[in-house]
Amino acid sequence: MACTCLIMGQAVAEFDLAAFAKSWEANIARVCVSEKTPRGKLRSEAIMRNDYERDLLQHRERMIASGKLSTPELEALRKERQALEQQLKDLDRRIVEASARAPEIVELDAVRQANAERVTTIKNKLSPRAQRAQDQDGETKTE
Repeated sequence: MACTCLIMGQAVAEFDLAAFAKSWEANIARVCVSEKTPRGKLRSEAIMRNDYERDLLQHRERMIASGKLSTPELEALRKERQALEQQLKDLDRRIVEASARAPEIVELDAVRQANAERVTTIKNKLSPRAQRAQDQDGETKTE
């Protein structure tokens, strides 16, 4: 009973079901009164009640998807989802780490290292002053 009150209390805050139902019932009654034959009244009521049902289903889906409903069961499931999301993040991290140890990546990293060394060599040849400044910085740091 308490859960129902919680759900209805939060749902009513955003969607006033009583007012919505009263409005639909008034519209249905108004249209049915304007019909001349009993069959026409029934046909009009059936059409409007189908529309009413569609609107109710749309509101139901919006309320469920909003994430604003709360019951102890919902809160427990949300905590469980958070734990699973964290497990997935951890698993993704472990997959990346394991992939980095694959032979193809080890080979690629070796080629990258050789390329980086070649780039450094080329830069040093193009700018000897930068090399001397770098050598001086190295000497200062080793002292």
